[in-house]
Amino acid sequence: MLLNRHQRRAPSVRLSALAAALALFGSNGVRAQTSDDIAVEPAVIDDSQTIVDALFAEPAEAETIPVDPLRSEALAENVAGAPGTTELDAIEVTGSRLGRVAMEGALPVTVISREDILASGKISVADALRTSTFNSFGSYTSISGSSGQGQTVVSLRGLGSNRTLVLVDGRRIATSPSLQGSGVDLNTIPLAAVERIEMLSDGASAIYGSDAIGGVINVILRKDYSGVEIAAGLGRPDNPGADEEDASIVAGVSTGDSRMLFGASYTNKEPIFLRDRDYSRSTLPEPNADGSYNFSGTTGISGYGNTVLSSDFSRTLRVPDAGCQESLGFYRLIDDVGNFTGIQGGDMCGFDFTQYAADSTELTTSSVFVKYGYDISLDLGFEITATYAQSESFGRFAQAPDLLFVPGTAPTNPFGEDVYVAHRFEPLGTRDNRNRSGVLSVLPVLTYTYDLLDIEVGARISRFTFTELGSGYLLRSSAAAAAESGAYNPFDLSEPGSEETLDSMTVTTTRDGLTEYREVFGTVRAPLFEMPLGTVYSAFGAEYRQERFYDKYDSQSEAGAVGGSSGNSSDGKRNAYAVFGEVGLPVYEGVEVDVAARYDHYSDAAGGAFSPKVSARWQARDNLTVRGSVGKGFRAPLLSELNAKDSFSAESARDLVVCREAGVPDSQCAESQYNTFITANPDLDPETSTQFGFGIAMQPVDWADFTLDYYNITIEDSLTTYTVQSLIFRELLGQPLPEGTAVNRRDNGSIDNVVTTTDNIAEIRTDGLDLLLNTRFALGDWGMLRPSLAATWVLSYEEDDGVLPARDQVDDPGVPEYRVTATVPWTYGAFTTTWNATFIPATAASTDPGDPDPLRLQQSGHVASNFVHDLQLSWESPWNGTLIVGVRDLFDRGVSTNFNLTSPFYDQTLYDPVGRMPYARVIQRF
Repeated sequence: MLLNRHQRRAPSVRLSALAAALALFGSNGVRAQTSDDIAVEPAVIDDSQTIVDALFAEPAEAETIPVDPLRSEALAENVAGAPGTTELDAIEVTGSRLGRVAMEGALPVTVISREDILASGKISVADALRTSTFNSFGSYTSISGSSGQGQTVVSLRGLGSNRTLVLVDGRRIATSPSLQGSGVDLNTIPLAAVERIEMLSDGASAIYGSDAIGGVINVILRKDYSGVEIAAGLGRPDNPGADEEDASIVAGVSTGDSRMLFGASYTNKEPIFLRDRDYSRSTLPEPNADGSYNFSGTTGISGYGNTVLSSDFSRTLRVPDAGCQESLGFYRLIDDVGNFTGIQGGDMCGFDFTQYAADSTELTTSSVFVKYGYDISLDLGFEITATYAQSESFGRFAQAPDLLFVPGTAPTNPFGEDVYVAHRFEPLGTRDNRNRSGVLSVLPVLTYTYDLLDIEVGARISRFTFTELGSGYLLRSSAAAAAESGAYNPFDLSEPGSEETLDSMTVTTTRDGLTEYREVFGTVRAPLFEMPLGTVYSAFGAEYRQERFYDKYDSQSEAGAVGGSSGNSSDGKRNAYAVFGEVGLPVYEGVEVDVAARYDHYSDAAGGAFSPKVSARWQARDNLTVRGSVGKGFRAPLLSELNAKDSFSAESARDLVVCREAGVPDSQCAESQYNTFITANPDLDPETSTQFGFGIAMQPVDWADFTLDYYNITIEDSLTTYTVQSLIFRELLGQPLPEGTAVNRRDNGSIDNVVTTTDNIAEIRTDGLDLLLNTRFALGDWGMLRPSLAATWVLSYEEDDGVLPARDQVDDPGVPEYRVTATVPWTYGAFTTTWNATFIPATAASTDPGDPDPLRLQQSGHVASNFVHDLQLSWESPWNGTLIVGVRDLFDRGVSTNFNLTSPFYDQTLYDPVGRMPYARVIQRF
């Protein structure tokens, strides 16, 4: 973290775990703290320097201008309070409630500063976090064609957003009702308000309670700023779509005993349509002799065009030419494998949805925030933070698909028999969704120091509201009636029906959601007693929280009367309380142990959970710190998991049953989407986890330091929804399907629909390594070079769902073995050039049923590695401004495609489809 070089007054700063450990460096490197005094003597730095400058300045020579490094504690005693210096208080770091510098090295905390984000060229918290190496397998972002449109989350260790705890200023914020409460929408955290982001890559349920299994992200908002800062930027990519703009203003003022910060921000990013990229546009194979195409060779073509089947689904019928017009995006196909119709060689009429649908959404965010602090007395202080952030998104789906029944008696039926038509209602136009999210957060905190006690009490309300308006959706009952009467003719796309008929078949959908947390909390920090090697510090406290959630669909969507939509309503509320404690023990010279425990209790089926944790830090040498931890964690079931109504989704799977009957090898059995109904389970238990880790922090030479950490996480009773594929595998094994699930097949054996549910069924095991390396090279008259590198290796990732044999999923599609980011900033006078690079290695393209055992999945195919380079130049102007120009994805790498996936044929959680993005930004301070 860097001190703001334009800041006039900075009474204290907070550091990362590594920076805190390095803060003890003297001229001979790292030094263990052994003082028995309760008060920690603060280190000092020159007010004009950054912390990193002070820590790693080269030794002064006679002909150079001297710089003051951070001093050891003994040297600090001689200069503390000297003119032109700033004192560093005891530090509170994410993952511990103890405010002692000496304990910070026990926790693997990584800090992303404002300067880091600015140098990356990103315009949002979401973009900054998604490229982190700890976001191992990527995470959901604002994509079109999803019920979570407009939302962006993060998933540490690849364990899911619901196992990644996101905090703002150390407190929970409301999760997104659009995502059924499974994660915090990062788009609603305004970047202009952020001072830094601390990432704890270790389980922390003993400190924070539920969800902190994969780790914790703590967004620290700006606190002390004097002056006004105005910023604006824009980006214009080389490829169509994704144009972006941003603007912000921050103003702060401080008096003798009060301070106030105000800010507002705005961002906008345009959508990318599937037709805008070569890889996501539709493709057709060489035509057959009759002009049709083999369905298995197409991409971006849906079987829901005008595919006609007999009433018993045993035959396909050829739709008239008027019902399959290429000029309208319809194509004659042959179901050469039989995956769509269940009839190998059956006639089909497909539809090119890529000409209409969007890949990513249009996303607009705006926010206002204010923070006010007042020192009531020397011992009593008050601070209140209030933010309101809003995001609006636009997503476009292709025209509504549905299975339409047309009786043989219908005037428009050319077949003279009852038929079902997998029909695309092209005359109704595209389905457009407009979503709006708003997050209000108010956090008042009172702090009081009495003798040796530090007391903090506060309250928080965090309220996330969500609305969605969808147009162009199909009213099934009206469509069925119109098809039966002949008012709607699905077999003549040029004259399907009157405007009045088409209007009667469309419906506007609505959806409203809310997640609300109301919380009170209190913490007491105090030294307990003396031990031979130092003081035992402690922190104890309690929290009480009311949770309320609902995700309400309109009545016709709830009843399943709307075609082309998915999801259903859910609601619930509960209370939760927690008590916690933490103690820091200096047990041996250079060794300190932190013991923490927490008990959480929920008023619903989630019940109670006890989470202990022990972490330790050993100052093995002057320049070497060894650390480790072991603990328990848990995740309470979401209110949506406990209380949801039945919902609909289209899930992908390989129907090995049909493929085998058709003589298609398992490895060539293509994926198809199946109508899937998901039911809630009110009897879910919490997930539990055990995690341990250990590592080192070392500065082997003056110009380099690094941390290397190992992590190991096991999750038991994992809350998992039975996939369609796992149910098909159970059929192959002759196993009875779990209670509440079903695979319903037609008379010809093809799947009609699937019913599934969520249960405590799986065990997840993963381990890996994290490396952070920082170097510094003074180039004399040529400035300073500060290369750094971050890497995460996933050594193993296994999930045992009771069906498939447990196997290491590393290198599966979307499960890269490692991720690497590198940053090389070069500062020369007022100019800084920064090169950023991110690398994701190659993976398999699919996992196919094994031979001879189909349950032993085998990796096949190849998804290319992804190496993206960014370049930026910034200039600090004499008038206290900053001018920035840069290019993200300099060589236009874009995504790594995988045509084994469904459209848009790349992993949307891992890769960025924008491509080369030149941008410019200006910042002016007053």
